[in-house]
Amino acid sequence: MKLLAAAATLVCVLIPGSAALAAPRPVDFELAPGASATASSAAGGGGVVSRPLETPRRFNLVGLRWRGRAELDVELRVRRAGRWSRWEHLDAHADHNPDPRRGERRVVASDPIWVGRAGAVQYRLNRPAPGLRLHFVDVGVRPRPRARAAQVPPPPAYVPRAGWGADKCPPRSAPDYGEVRAVHVHHTVSLNDYTPAQAPSIVLAVCRYHRNSNGWNDIGYNALVDKYGTLYEGRAGGLDQAVVGAQAQGFNSVTAGIANIGDHTSVPQTPAALTALARYINWKLSVHGQPLSGPVTVVSSGGSATRYPAGARVTLERVIGHRDTGKTACPGAALYAQLPELRALVPSGTAPFSSFATRLSAGLVDDSIDYGEPVPVTGSLGDPLGAPLAGELVEVQVASEGFWRTARRLTTGVDGSFTTEIKPARRMYLRVRYLGRAPLRRSTSARLLLHVRPVIAIDEPPSRVARGEAAELEGTVGPRKRTLRLVVQQRIRGVWRKVQAGSVRARRGRFATYFVPARAGRYRYYLVAPTDVDTDRGASELYYLRAR
Repeated sequence: MKLLAAAATLVCVLIPGSAALAAPRPVDFELAPGASATASSAAGGGGVVSRPLETPRRFNLVGLRWRGRAELDVELRVRRAGRWSRWEHLDAHADHNPDPRRGERRVVASDPIWVGRAGAVQYRLNRPAPGLRLHFVDVGVRPRPRARAAQVPPPPAYVPRAGWGADKCPPRSAPDYGEVRAVHVHHTVSLNDYTPAQAPSIVLAVCRYHRNSNGWNDIGYNALVDKYGTLYEGRAGGLDQAVVGAQAQGFNSVTAGIANIGDHTSVPQTPAALTALARYINWKLSVHGQPLSGPVTVVSSGGSATRYPAGARVTLERVIGHRDTGKTACPGAALYAQLPELRALVPSGTAPFSSFATRLSAGLVDDSIDYGEPVPVTGSLGDPLGAPLAGELVEVQVASEGFWRTARRLTTGVDGSFTTEIKPARRMYLRVRYLGRAPLRRSTSARLLLHVRPVIAIDEPPSRVARGEAAELEGTVGPRKRTLRLVVQQRIRGVWRKVQAGSVRARRGRFATYFVPARAGRYRYYLVAPTDVDTDRGASELYYLRAR
């Protein structure tokens, strides 16, 4: 191989056949460095130090063996993710051998060393070693690099995959791992008028499109953020891991990608979302031991959608837009113009805003009820990252004649939640409002529509009358209605058929009417309040009558 011609010779692959080179099968291979691999001699001691040896494939474990019985002092280092490890001492003793006459080959060799995943090696010995061989093993394990805990900020709050329904978009295959040396910023080009409750469904929909239409293994982005500042875990494999996505062709294996839910061609990103972006990028780069600012040089793997051919060395910022490497306008002109501001925020992981956005959600246990029935209203108040805001005053408001009227005032609990009941008299809109206080901004929940059905009851419904005799009906309707409709059905040849229908006048919530069965037989009857501007359609229960 041209790469190794000046330094080493590839001598044998111990697992035969070309299939051995295809992951995920384990593969063994060896290098015979030769004299040309010696870079220098240790002063006065006759030791040798090899040149850096590039290997024809990445490896997870390496060891040395040689001819003769000499025990050597062996040190070795490897290059991983573009950086050399520290020198490690390898034990090399002849007593690391099987017992005599056991039929197993006896060799003089070092102990092997597990290196994670590396692509180059360098060794140094206290003396020359005849017949030296380096034996490598690749078992297909890719590293999941982590920085030491003391160097890494705490992870930002985020919605895990289970929180947006990833079980309905399972990955096609296990994740692949690379490096994280920079972060690509994207936008999804979605409509911007979504609510907090809709955002998880948008993530699921994007995942299913990427998987089922594009044919990708999983959602393309490592993470997503909505305009309210909520962070979502993207592609499976661990938010803290160097999962290779499908977000920036040519650079997926050396960058992470985070997508902003929305269209930022002309609409800038919100302060809450910029804060979440800064925290995520600060944490992500720190986890992988990368500087938070300054240039980085990466190598393109090519592709028709990238601006750089395979093998091109490209110097980038640590925080970049998709358009910096791809043939695209992503992440939109408005958000791209905010990237300098975002880069300034990343080192601290927070945005220096004098006030902070809040998130207010509200929901109805049932949005369609009978008149007079109480309906529970629940919700929660939190900061953009989901932390609860306790002890804050919120107002439950209902729309009355085109104006919002406060119906309840509540205080949030320790978890930021609240609950109450209202008893509406008619169909209405409802919302919850937080007036804010320094440094918390005011916020309003989405508008909710509550449907109300009238309740109609007959006081003493008759069950028997003579044919031709009036069946008299009196009862109530709430809320008050002017007109109801009476429907009478008769059982004829096993089928209920309508035989009478007519309007019924009601006054002050009461009505009185009658009907006359023309024939003997079984009847049933009920009253209906049609849909109007105040209520949905409502009906009494079915009452049964026999005419003698």
